[in-house]
Amino acid sequence: MAVASLRMHLIEELTDLLDAETQLTKALPKMAAAATAKALKTAFQKHLAETRGHIDWLNKALQRLGERPRRKTCEGMQGLISEGDAMMNKTPEGALRDAVMITAAQKVEHYEMASYGTARTYAQVLGEPAVARLLQQTLKEEKAADGKLTAIAEGSVNNEAAEEWQSQEVEEEGAVMRSAAWLGGAVGTASRQLSRTARRAAAAIGVAHDRSPRQRPAPGRGARKSARRAKHR
Repeated sequence: MAVASLRMHLIEELTDLLDAETQLTKALPKMAAAATAKALKTAFQKHLAETRGHIDWLNKALQRLGERPRRKTCEGMQGLISEGDAMMNKTPEGALRDAVMITAAQKVEHYEMASYGTARTYAQVLGEPAVARLLQQTLKEEKAADGKLTAIAEGSVNNEAAEEWQSQEVEEEGAVMRSAAWLGGAVGTASRQLSRTARRAAAAIGVAHDRSPRQRPAPGRGARKSARRAKHR
């Protein structure tokens, strides 16, 4: 349906946000369960409770505008949640996965902050102060949630994620060095064994030459003459 007025646009935005918040009530429990840092787990659980409150406020805002609360599929939130799930599922448990989830959650928060801020402004322009107050209240909580995620990331998670990477690098370097040392030892052993085998083979050939029968020298001219004189006698 075509958007014919700013009021209609505001209603479309609110129905979009209503679906976005409903999607989040399904995503946040998964994120809380996957979080390693206690502070992050608590933040997700707290925001889940706030999100349920946001749904109530959106329903009230629509009612104040004379609309029956309804939802329109929020494709933007679907994409953000799908992207966050994919990143979370391919990241091993630990500080790095916490950092990945904070990234995904802050993308969601900024999407919501932009949406609520715009909707609040529309409500003010349209002379709907009660609706604007409800939206401003939600916007305030979204900003606080985003700030909390930043504090958790900068306070511990980012540094721990970096340390995990450095530890992994050191471990991998140690494994490479151990492999190289083993290979060098194996090559050295093989070389020594080959050298000993070659020496034994050379010695065996030398013995064989020593034991072979020696040819007698052919009789010289003087020996042949002595033989003929002895015959004539």
